[in-house]
Amino acid sequence: MIKLATGLLTMTLLSSYSFAHPDTVLYNANLIPMTGETHRAQAIAIKDGVITQIGDNESVMATKGDMTLVRDMDGKTIIPGFIDAHGHFANFIPLANSLFVYPSPMGSGDSIAAIKEQVKAFLADESLDTSSLQLGFGYDDSVLAEKRHLLKTDLDPVTGDFAMCVMHISGHLASCNSKALKVLNYDKDTPDPAGGVIQRDANGELTGLLEESATYALFPHLTVSGKEEALANLEKAQQMFLSYGVTTAQEGLATKETLALLKLLADSNALELDILAYAKWLDFEAALEMLPLSEYYNGLKLAGMKITGDGSPQGKTAYLSTPYVEPPTNQPFHYHGYPVLEQQEMDKYVDLAFKHNAQLISHANGDAAADLLLNAVQKANQTYPDRDHRTTMIHAQTVRLDQVKRMQQAGLIASYFPAHTFFWGDFHRESVLGEWRASNISPTGWAEEFDLTYTIHMDAPVAFPDQLLNMWTAVNRVSRSGVTLGEVHKISPYQALEAITKTAAFQNFEEQNKGTLEPGKMADLVVLNADPLGVEPMKIKEVLVLETIKQGNTVYLHNPS
Repeated sequence: MIKLATGLLTMTLLSSYSFAHPDTVLYNANLIPMTGETHRAQAIAIKDGVITQIGDNESVMATKGDMTLVRDMDGKTIIPGFIDAHGHFANFIPLANSLFVYPSPMGSGDSIAAIKEQVKAFLADESLDTSSLQLGFGYDDSVLAEKRHLLKTDLDPVTGDFAMCVMHISGHLASCNSKALKVLNYDKDTPDPAGGVIQRDANGELTGLLEESATYALFPHLTVSGKEEALANLEKAQQMFLSYGVTTAQEGLATKETLALLKLLADSNALELDILAYAKWLDFEAALEMLPLSEYYNGLKLAGMKITGDGSPQGKTAYLSTPYVEPPTNQPFHYHGYPVLEQQEMDKYVDLAFKHNAQLISHANGDAAADLLLNAVQKANQTYPDRDHRTTMIHAQTVRLDQVKRMQQAGLIASYFPAHTFFWGDFHRESVLGEWRASNISPTGWAEEFDLTYTIHMDAPVAFPDQLLNMWTAVNRVSRSGVTLGEVHKISPYQALEAITKTAAFQNFEEQNKGTLEPGKMADLVVLNADPLGVEPMKIKEVLVLETIKQGNTVYLHNPS
């Protein structure tokens, strides 16, 4: 039964659930079910982790029994649990005890001098093992006072006996000290790997900066010492995601080792949120031997394959069709980045995903990289016609208008990263893309106009998985300096909220169970202190997550102290 009356939505599940009293009733709330822009409700009933009824206070309260937990929500806003449309949840497990050197507003790493002091203080911990490669994360050359990359000459004086690398905020570059370069077996005679660069100075000496596939040598060092540490670090990572209202997270580049770690945690029944893992293209067939495809196992699902097609625009490694405004050091004026995979390789792995009926997500920041993916998907569509593949172009940061149209026609989804407008918008305008191209990054306006399905994400740990900040950037599109980047691409608060709930569930092939508050769907909920659709748009990021509920159970409570 669906009834619209006095602006309230009433829905009851007509099944055995309707004849059993709910476990929980939340009433006197501002419920936004995401079933329509004007739809609202006051109360919701939950049984065995599933929504059984949503509607007005009177009708829902009538279903309660003597054992039902009844909670007065005192007008608080309740929405569907946030779905992280793209990120790297598993990265936080080995990095949980590492050094984060984010710049403001996420941290205080606003200069190389400040980062050096942070590194020095971090390595003063006597419990650290000098035989292990130490890792930091989050330096951002685009906003550092020195306006350059961190180099080994910066790290060597403050790292002592430690081998250490600090990863760029994009995750696509890393700066290592001299000892770490030796651990990674990199010297001046080491050739650049395919799809990557080991940066050298004018004399051929290593600077310490690694780009793209050259950073892959770090991956084996992203480890934990055992199950006990893995479980402890998992708890930290989960609580962070849950504090932002995320009930479904993504591991968007799962190597064999990463998947084995996640399976270990699932074996321990330790996952409090759902994790969709996409196996790295090179490890995809090995992943199929570890977990069944598209089936949950204790909160973990092998959801498909991930391909990384190029790099980062803020790191100036994204593959563009036209040159960067200011090329990186030692690059010619016509430099426009480079692909990780050439067209033949892209075709091969896209075909492999389609062959196994596995969903593909593929990173494409630059428009030239987007062309490689589009060409491969259009070819696969001919080989596997009528496939509902929902291939998702991750970031799609600089896609052109013609590519938006091609994506819609080929059945792709775009998962945009609109936080670029704030964090790197000024840098894109001045140094990376120029005024016009920068104003059209994450082109949600074109997607709306040409019916391209899209989601939005924060790409954690590039940024924290703060979905309200995610909404804020998509709605307002303001840079750090306050410049609006692309007025035509601003979307409404409701459209932004759809992109992290309803549409994100669709992207994941989970629209039957998640994304909206309807009878029969999982009781994944977020309780907020204000209505993000009702506050002034510039204040959306100030809305606070008070509680996160996963399948009817409270898994996070805000502690104001």
